[in-house]
Amino acid sequence: MSDQVPVCLLDGGLGTTLESPPHNAKFPADTCLWSSHFLITSPNTLGRVHKAFVDAGADVLLTGTYQASLQGFTATKKPASPKGDLNITQGHQGSTNQKNGAYSPDEAAALMRSAVPLARQAFSSRDPITKKGTSGNVALSLGAYGATTQPSTEYSGEYRPESMQTVEGLYNWHEERLRVFKDDEATWNAIDYISFETLPVLQEVHAVKRVMAKHNRNERPKPWWISCVFPNDDLTLPDGSSAEAVVKAMLEISDIETQRPWGIGINCTDIKKLHYLILKYEAAAEKVLVRSEQWPWLVIYPDGAQGSVYNTETGEWEMDPEMKAQGPQIPWHEELTEIVTKAAERGHWTGILVGGCCKTTPDSIRALRAKLASTKSDAFYLETG
Repeated sequence: MSDQVPVCLLDGGLGTTLESPPHNAKFPADTCLWSSHFLITSPNTLGRVHKAFVDAGADVLLTGTYQASLQGFTATKKPASPKGDLNITQGHQGSTNQKNGAYSPDEAAALMRSAVPLARQAFSSRDPITKKGTSGNVALSLGAYGATTQPSTEYSGEYRPESMQTVEGLYNWHEERLRVFKDDEATWNAIDYISFETLPVLQEVHAVKRVMAKHNRNERPKPWWISCVFPNDDLTLPDGSSAEAVVKAMLEISDIETQRPWGIGINCTDIKKLHYLILKYEAAAEKVLVRSEQWPWLVIYPDGAQGSVYNTETGEWEMDPEMKAQGPQIPWHEELTEIVTKAAERGHWTGILVGGCCKTTPDSIRALRAKLASTKSDAFYLETG
């Protein structure tokens, strides 16, 4: 059918996959880099996890930069005996000998950029049996400002210092980080999508739109998306903003927010809330978009926590007693397939990019792809890599 909605698969939770067997990573308590720390200690391990998601059927890989920032790396001390195999100074100028033993700004930028070819390589790796590579796309993962603080505040939206509670302050921070990638032509050319993820405050939505208005103006602008997190039971952002206000901020055009995202979405959110949030997104988008305007892609990657909640203070996943009392949950991949099918049947979105966030593994993505592929629906078709 010509009006079928294309569905593509995103990968799953990179950091929580690294924390799970067989990797069993324990991220250092004195750094806020989380999975990005593997760019220092073991990029090969990071690459193997990327490849596992590709082998599971992911069409799009997010880079290991969700919590990466210049501030995070320059506050991280170099290991006495590096275990990694990455030459972080290759091709870059500047000091490599910080007084406090941490990474210099040039070294930090090099480490951040190294995540892009690492993800790209997962698609180009050849299958040992078929000898064929796999096609796919790389999305630059740019987490919320709060994802790079310690403790992380992307689930609370309690940003400090006060300057980071303003659009201007958040614009300056996001703009500096994006330029790490934009200013290196080879890195920028290797990026297919740009993802601003897990945004908890409305001010940050406006900030990243202004950043993209400045840096995505060439003849071939990159597709990009904004995805927000909704931890509250009333389906609002941590700052109290409604889903309707979020969509309006994402889609409205102004003199300083001149670009509309390729996609808008929801991530790192309980899957039980997802269907209702999508309905709110659709109702809000209908008010902003005129009838003749093309809708963006819907980008959804809920967590796979199945009732457990992440404690930002302890860094542990803790089971919600109420959810535990409810007994077994519907399998994540089955519930998500039903949500995708219903969204496609309503016929609004240009396409749907779907995957997983925290606690979703390559096995989760494999099961999701298989379930989508076996679902008989005239509303969508599953794109293949």
